[in-house]
Amino acid sequence: MYNTFFNLREKPFQLVPNPDFLFLGKSHEDALAHLTYAVSQGDGFVKITGEVGTGKTTLCRVFLEKLGPDTEAAFIFNSKVNATQLLKMTLRELGIAGTAEDPADLTHDLNRFLLEKKAAGKSVILLVDEAQNLEKETLEQLRMLSNLETTRSKLLQIILVGQPELRDLLDAHELRQLRQRINLSCHIRPLDYKETLDYIAHRISVASNRPQHLFTPPALKRIYAFSKGVPRLINIICDRSLLVAYSFQKKKVTAGHVGTAIRELDSVTPRKQIPQIIKKKTALTASLATLFVLAAVYAVYIKMEAPSTAPLPSPAAKAMFPVDIPPSLTILEKTPATTPDTRQTPSSDILAAPRKAHETSHPKLSSQLEDVQNVLWEIQQSATRKETFRCLATLWGKPQPDNMDQLNNRIVPNDSFFKIAASQSGLKLLSLETDIRKALTLDLPALFEFKLPGQQKKGVVGIERVTAENQCIMFTAEARKKYKIPMQALIPFFKDKMYIAWEDGLGDERIISPAASEDAIIALKFLLLEIGLDVADFSPVYDQYVMDAVKAIQQDAGLTVDGITGPETRIVLLRKTRGNGIPRLSAPFNADPP
Repeated sequence: MYNTFFNLREKPFQLVPNPDFLFLGKSHEDALAHLTYAVSQGDGFVKITGEVGTGKTTLCRVFLEKLGPDTEAAFIFNSKVNATQLLKMTLRELGIAGTAEDPADLTHDLNRFLLEKKAAGKSVILLVDEAQNLEKETLEQLRMLSNLETTRSKLLQIILVGQPELRDLLDAHELRQLRQRINLSCHIRPLDYKETLDYIAHRISVASNRPQHLFTPPALKRIYAFSKGVPRLINIICDRSLLVAYSFQKKKVTAGHVGTAIRELDSVTPRKQIPQIIKKKTALTASLATLFVLAAVYAVYIKMEAPSTAPLPSPAAKAMFPVDIPPSLTILEKTPATTPDTRQTPSSDILAAPRKAHETSHPKLSSQLEDVQNVLWEIQQSATRKETFRCLATLWGKPQPDNMDQLNNRIVPNDSFFKIAASQSGLKLLSLETDIRKALTLDLPALFEFKLPGQQKKGVVGIERVTAENQCIMFTAEARKKYKIPMQALIPFFKDKMYIAWEDGLGDERIISPAASEDAIIALKFLLLEIGLDVADFSPVYDQYVMDAVKAIQQDAGLTVDGITGPETRIVLLRKTRGNGIPRLSAPFNADPP
């Protein structure tokens, strides 16, 4: 997106191990030298550890690429396997054909292969990445493989690479024999400040074929303070900061742009575990939930008209039409048209609700709900679903489809109409049975079907925001007119369906599961990384780690816990990554960085 603007041939901070962008800090160079030396000696185990995102996998790939023709290697990157599966994967990586299932037969096939390579003057390496995930039984199997030897030398060199938890795992009493066979250990540290600056400059230079200074010195200091020198976090924050600067058409990334990027990344920090990074429900949501045990309050209808000079939002900016709700509102009685109103009109242009019911046959409610019924009756007579959807799309900065009139005339069910309209507007739509608690949990603007007592015709209104005082900011068919009504007074009228629209970057698939496309699964993993999870494997596999992460997110949000990324889970992920940069029920929309 920003490549041309910054004169780049390609994105400089992608999270793929592109060898063209290779940069080795002092710690990485030491680890690579240790690996090279250990392999030349051909004896015992080698252990390499490092924090998440410090470049362990990149180092492994560099090491393997530097091996000469007299060395063959098996690289195991999926370490969540049992002992038998590990044997099979090793044989497959080394190109050993066989259909054996018994570990003893698999070991025999491997031993025969190793003897053949030894006779040919070649050595063989087994490198296991993410080794902290190995079961103790599997580690013991690796120790047994190290027994494959001749009278003069070992036949297999084993290298374990993993997070610091690997050290704790190997300290277990039952693994003491394996621990005693580790001849060399090395720990990869994050980059220091100078290395971080060199790392950023190197990647920009490679991406543009010439040196460029795209980040100001204060911006670089803020990047280092945030990333602590962890390469993966440097890549993430630099990429997002360039995007923020591009959105403002600025050629230099400032500390302010970096700060905005950090906030968008939902305060990512190194090595946060799933239970720690899932945010607890906000106090506002909790206070809204208590609404359902409170006594019904008197309905207040307030028509709000924004200044006529305010511009409508730009789709590119994705900004809603903002309306500030004063903390206390002056209520004025509506006067008859024949009598001039001589009272002072407040600067907020707020008018009181009509106090008399329309002359119609619809039944009267108790006095506390009558005002709300009058408002909804008036809306039902004038508003159409296409106009109400247009207001919802405007909140997301989306234009309505050109064929909206045709859709409205030909498609009768609301469910089908809103789904097609959303799709053609570039939005996704979730249709649910009306449930206020669910709407508050998902925390996005929603459309609600309503029905008045004694009538069959349904109307549609939208809820844009819910204030801390449990007041709903309701929109209908006119973007500049909104109503502020106590939620408890609206609930009795909401019937049948509610519709929630959203926009995310996870593709067109409605549900992301193990059967989803590779692109969708990889996009989901990057989204999990953005909210602070330690995603190390970006292969297109919906593995157990992803399943557990999604379950933790679902449990924290109060959703059904199944580990599958459906629409409701996608909405929660969207909120975590975008914060107040999207329309929210619980907070005003803030499209501009501070």
